[in-house]
Amino acid sequence: MSRRRWLFFAVSVLIALGGVIWFFRHQGLQRADQMSSVGGFLTGVLGMVLSLRPARGSQGEDPDTTMLAKTLATAVQDQWQREVANQALHRFESLAVRWAVTDRSGLRDHPEAVFGAGATAQDEVDFHGTVADAAQQYLSLPKQRLVVLGEPGSGKSALVARLLLDLLGERQDTGPVPVLLPVRTWDPSNEHLNDWIVRELATLYYGRSEEVPRQLLLDGALIPILDGLDEIAEASRRHALAAIDRATGGRQPVVVTSRVAPYQAMVDESGVLVAAAVVELAPLDINDVVTCLDRSVPVGDARWDPVIRYLRANPSSPLAEALSTPLMVFLAQTAYGSRQAPATLINTIQNMSSRQDVERHLVKALVPARYTAYPDPTHAQPRRTYSADQAERWLGYLARNLQRTATRDIAWWKLAQLVPRAVLGAFFLIGGGSLLGFAAAALFGTGVGIAVGIIGGAFFGFGGELVEAVFRLFGQHIDRSAPVPVHAVIHQGGRIRLFAGTFVAGGVGGLGFALALLAWHRLGPAWGPVVILCALVACLVMVTGLADVLRGPVSLTELTPRSILSSDRTTATLRAIGLSIGVALGIVTLTRSDAGIVSAIGFGLVAALSGYGDSAWGFFLLTRCWLALTGRLPFRLMTFLEDAYRRGILRQYGPVYQFRHQHLQESLASP
Repeated sequence: MSRRRWLFFAVSVLIALGGVIWFFRHQGLQRADQMSSVGGFLTGVLGMVLSLRPARGSQGEDPDTTMLAKTLATAVQDQWQREVANQALHRFESLAVRWAVTDRSGLRDHPEAVFGAGATAQDEVDFHGTVADAAQQYLSLPKQRLVVLGEPGSGKSALVARLLLDLLGERQDTGPVPVLLPVRTWDPSNEHLNDWIVRELATLYYGRSEEVPRQLLLDGALIPILDGLDEIAEASRRHALAAIDRATGGRQPVVVTSRVAPYQAMVDESGVLVAAAVVELAPLDINDVVTCLDRSVPVGDARWDPVIRYLRANPSSPLAEALSTPLMVFLAQTAYGSRQAPATLINTIQNMSSRQDVERHLVKALVPARYTAYPDPTHAQPRRTYSADQAERWLGYLARNLQRTATRDIAWWKLAQLVPRAVLGAFFLIGGGSLLGFAAAALFGTGVGIAVGIIGGAFFGFGGELVEAVFRLFGQHIDRSAPVPVHAVIHQGGRIRLFAGTFVAGGVGGLGFALALLAWHRLGPAWGPVVILCALVACLVMVTGLADVLRGPVSLTELTPRSILSSDRTTATLRAIGLSIGVALGIVTLTRSDAGIVSAIGFGLVAALSGYGDSAWGFFLLTRCWLALTGRLPFRLMTFLEDAYRRGILRQYGPVYQFRHQHLQESLASP
């Protein structure tokens, strides 16, 4: 039994024994008999809660790795098929994005280590292809270790997405599952790669439960695709290649992507990635671009002819240089793809003297182009409409904050960091203080109610700052930047267990508080606060203990921003209702007076506010209100983000959104 369960069990026994001794000694047999009914009721509810707990043993001690891998493969395939379609990455297939073993010196291992015994430089020459050939060529590598290099926008993300889907399409029942993981959050100097992979997969698919992803990794059922090695923090990036080699033993499959210059610096620091083929994406030539533009319109449509003629006549122009990457070709097609627009592109770029100027212009043109009004399908649910100016203003605000915090993740639960702590604290001070004062005044009079309201409200609103200051005195730091949401989808059985558990915990807290009132009257005010404190501690132990006891196995579920928002809202609501009803009934049961009823209502509302206020969803609701009132973001923020995702401005990575490319984030963040 875990320490938390032992603590839960011990506190439960002490509460039961203490209650029995108290009532037999001070209330007599008749009153104790009445209270035994209450205790029996709560015990019955607790028994029901424990009976609802799913049996772990029935799940098997050692789940079959083959079935676990198959389930994960289905989820990953569904996720990336949707992502490829939403980001229009399939349009890159009309581009001949070519790759070959890099000819840069010092970046790759010897041919024998990569291609097998007896391999020569000719094997390196023969290892080349397009995006469509990547999976076939990768499977031909004896150790299936690959590094993909390329400049921003060169098609690395499109290549590894196609590689992942093709590998899943070719996968046999017992084959490993490729998983694509943006690696920027990994700190190779402080965290083992295997631990990071397990944590990422647990967050993405398993409700933060690490048991299944760790089993899959240890059984060799995964092919990690580590996207964006160059985005790791510069201070620890130099340890990345050595850390990958240690984790994979130089022989386990792995795929890595990076920009060229940072990868060169990593190799200079720690050596090459052992036994890995190192390929580099080639820039597009004029013929590739012309073919792509021509194929993007129906046969006989000549709208791109002015641009094609300009590119052929000026192959070294800033426009031609800019369109040497798939990203810029895609942006040009998106911004200037209407029937009359291609001709205006030439006029627009005439005064631009560099490739960078053209790229900045094409990136800035994406949002206005994507927010051009277009009709919904018949019978479709009408979508909210946003103007390009609104979208640019709101997306720019998000982008600036991402740049300021050096991250790419738009996590809805972290948006609370954008609201001053004083604003959030003032809300809980006023709300919690008013309810506490109202409840205390019903029992002890107006003066005590005002004092309790002020002191309790201050602790309710700014108690976290006090706790943080105490920890700092001892050299410790706690992260209170934002509550973390429930990273799991709660199904029917989980809802029932959660409500029943919080109801029992609230009932214990309510009975404990009522006992404190009796102690106040019989033992004097010196013991009243002590018993109240014990009741609060007991309630906290009951809540955490029940959460541990009732937690069942987590089934694989692809988590999205909307799904964890819904789950956290459900969790907060059930917790608030369960705690408030339990606290109110516990107080009413022992006080049995009009003042006790009023106090029960007040403290029940305090418990409900605590249930919501301790949740990520509760903070998000306050955050939405504040940011909407100050004009920074729309009130229906999640609807706006989902709309931006459908328009291809954002991409989705598990429970967070990201701008589809770093260039776009930087462009929107600029003045």
